[in-house]
Amino acid sequence: MQKCGPMETIRSLQNAAVRRIVSLRRSRKRRAAGVVLVDGPRESLRAIEAGLKLVAFYEIEPKPSDLSPKSEMPEQAVVRRQAIDSGVHRWVTPEVLRKIAYTASTDRCVAEFVAPDDSLDRLTAHPAWSEGLVLVLDQVEKPGNLGAVFRSADAAGVSAVLLSDCPSDRFNPNAIRGSLGAVFTVPSASGSESEIAGFLKAQGYRVAAMRVEGSRPLFESDLRGKLAVVLGSEADGLADRWAAECVEPVALPMAGHVDSLNVSVSAAIVAYEAMRQRS
Repeated sequence: MQKCGPMETIRSLQNAAVRRIVSLRRSRKRRAAGVVLVDGPRESLRAIEAGLKLVAFYEIEPKPSDLSPKSEMPEQAVVRRQAIDSGVHRWVTPEVLRKIAYTASTDRCVAEFVAPDDSLDRLTAHPAWSEGLVLVLDQVEKPGNLGAVFRSADAAGVSAVLLSDCPSDRFNPNAIRGSLGAVFTVPSASGSESEIAGFLKAQGYRVAAMRVEGSRPLFESDLRGKLAVVLGSEADGLADRWAAECVEPVALPMAGHVDSLNVSVSAAIVAYEAMRQRS
C-alpha cells in the first residue's frame, strides 16, 4: 500500500482509498484481502499492542481551533502518532469518515491492519498462550456473541478461544466492538471440528462439552489443568457434534422453564468457575 504524509486530507467520496475501504466492509472481500478494519481508538490501540501491522489510519481533519480537543480519547493520540511515524496517517472530511466507518454516528477513526495468522499451528507461539482453559465455539454464528465471549475470556484469563466451523470470524466489526478489542489480546485460532479436535489431543487437553442433556453439572466438574470446553451455536447447540471427542458432557443447572442460556453467558460462567477452581 502506498504511504502518504500526515498532512494529506482525503475529501472526495470517490477517492480510491475510500472506495477500497468501503469494499472491504464485505466480510468475504476483507478476508480475501487479508486485512482487519478496526473502528475506534481504543480497539485500534489494542490491535497495535497485540503486534498487528498498521497500514492505514483515517480520522477527521480538525479545525485550527481543535488541534488538541479536550474530548479526544488519549488512545487516539497514541494511534495517530504511530500512524504518522509509519507514514500511513490520513486526515479525512466528516463525510468521508461517515462513508468508511462501520457506525457513522459514533466512530472517531478507522484503522486498517494486516490480518494475523489464525492457524492452529501458530497458536502456541502467541505471547499470551498458556496451558490452561480453552473455550471452543462450535458453529457460533452471531459476531456479537463471539465478541462477548472474547471479552469474558480476556477478563477471566482464558488461554485461548478456538472457532470451530464458525460462519463469522473474530474480526467482524461487531465482534471487535463487542469484545472491546479483546479479540486482539486473547490467543485464538480457527479450524474445522476435526482439525481442532486433533490439535487439542496433540496438546494433551481433556475435552468437555456443554450440553443441555449433560450428565454432570458444571459446578461438580473438574475444570482445572489442560481442559477445553466446547460450546455450541445459539440455535442448535452441539447436537451430535463433538460427541466422540468429549470426556463427558456437562450442563449448567437450570432452575426455571428455559433450558439454555446465550452462548456468551454460558462461556462467561464456565470461564469464571474455572478461574475460581484454579485459584
